[in-house]
Amino acid sequence: MAGLRSLIEPGEAVSLWAISVDSAADSRAFAASIAADGRGEVAFRLLSDPDHRVIDAYGLADPRYAKLAYFGISYPAAYVVDRTGRITWARIDRDYTQRPPNREIRAAIDALKR
Repeated sequence: MAGLRSLIEPGEAVSLWAISVDSAADSRAFAASIAADGRGEVAFRLLSDPDHRVIDAYGLADPRYAKLAYFGISYPAAYVVDRTGRITWARIDRDYTQRPPNREIRAAIDALKR
């Protein structure tokens, strides 16, 4: 998540959001812990989905957590959505340690500008 700080260029008309089952307070604490590294704050919204409505709507709930205290945790997913709300690029990983590199997301964002 910390690596996403450098994804959006200053002044760029792009919004970046991160969604998790974490409470708003936990998300704020997480953002503060990232900023504590001295390389800048999280400059994007961390949205709280404790009832996993968005996670479920996109079919992202990881079934490995279904009967655990972490119920509702999603697969790591990244979407690029155009101004009309159409998903133009997506990547969903089944392994929580795998995330798309910034260059991959950046290429999808740049493709919208062509």
